[in-house]
Amino acid sequence: MRRICSALLVFVLLTTAAVAVQAQDTPPPPDANAERAEAAAAEAREHAEDAARYAGDASNFLGIFEAISVAITIAIGAFGVVGITRLFSAQSQLTEARKRIIDEVDTLRKEFEDELERRGSELSELNALLRESSEQQRRESARATLALSLLPLGERQYRAQDLKGAYETYTRALQLDGNNPVTHYRLGYVAVQSDHFDDAERHLRRALEIDPEFALAQAALGFTYRRMTDSMPDSPERDLLYNKAENAFLEALQKSPKLVDDDGESWWGSLGGLYRRRGQMNQAIRAYERAAEVTPHSSYPFSNLAMLYMNSQNHDGMMRMFKRVERLAHAETQAEVDNYWAYTDLLTSRLALGKSDNDDVLTMMLEIAPTETDYPLESLASTLERLMNALGGEAAAPQIQKYIGLVREKIEERKAARPTT
Repeated sequence: MRRICSALLVFVLLTTAAVAVQAQDTPPPPDANAERAEAAAAEAREHAEDAARYAGDASNFLGIFEAISVAITIAIGAFGVVGITRLFSAQSQLTEARKRIIDEVDTLRKEFEDELERRGSELSELNALLRESSEQQRRESARATLALSLLPLGERQYRAQDLKGAYETYTRALQLDGNNPVTHYRLGYVAVQSDHFDDAERHLRRALEIDPEFALAQAALGFTYRRMTDSMPDSPERDLLYNKAENAFLEALQKSPKLVDDDGESWWGSLGGLYRRRGQMNQAIRAYERAAEVTPHSSYPFSNLAMLYMNSQNHDGMMRMFKRVERLAHAETQAEVDNYWAYTDLLTSRLALGKSDNDDVLTMMLEIAPTETDYPLESLASTLERLMNALGGEAAAPQIQKYIGLVREKIEERKAARPTT
């Protein structure tokens, strides 16, 4: 390029010189020649200036072009260096990335193995817990089964008037299965029959905590409150217990009107006894009539109805009812020779009917009477006293006073035989 520019400059100078020589070869007129010479000189100078300018421009252009060429060459080299650098950098980054991935994979593998080991340990612990729970459930099931098998034994002991033995059996059943409401109920029922009222209330309340709808436990709790009033004087406290007992009876009988106790008697009879003690004779009669509807073959409700008729001066109704009581009670004693309450009804009805030869009945009754409490004998003595008074006193019914005395003697004999605490 530089050669082209130099040749161009030489060509311009030669052309200018040729024009100048040509102008000199042709002689002009004097004045005209001078003017033409000046003009030619001026024109030559202009051409020379233009040529110099063109030459400078060409030189400048050449310099720019050379600079660009150098820049391009440098750039190409630089790009080559950068490319190689980037190639090595990319390779290095790839190596680092591969190492990082390998490290991350190793870390994940280690975490996975640790997690797998932890889950395996948890699974082993869970399996051990399940085995232990299953074994515990098996043991509890076996204990509950054994506890249930003891309930019939306790019931037989109770019916044989072995209250202490029944209580111990039920206690053993409770130790095997402490959350059985029936066991708590049975313990409470035996406890109230043995005059252990606080113990009875505790077990019956526990039975109702386990099963709030357990009507038997509610009725037995009412009976417990009623029995608590036996030794209490007339007072607001006794009235409160009467009210609690009545509410418990009514709630239980509302749920189950045909509910009977462990002696096979309707709980309506116990409610009737409460009304009789409070002097509510009409309500007592209605309650015993409901009891007679539930247990028509039991002498218990009819015996109490006979006593209520006696208090209302319904002598004919009383005697008619006592005849029925004698028939029913005799049948009960034949069916269950250890039915104490049937013997008391049989004795009472025979004495009411004027029959004096009842020694065999009394003897049998005293033999099977519960020994842990005097309540059954006290109840019989109280009933015979009421009967004697209703018939006109000792003079009118001397046969009754004899048996009252025998029963009282038995009570004192038992008290004397008990160890003092």
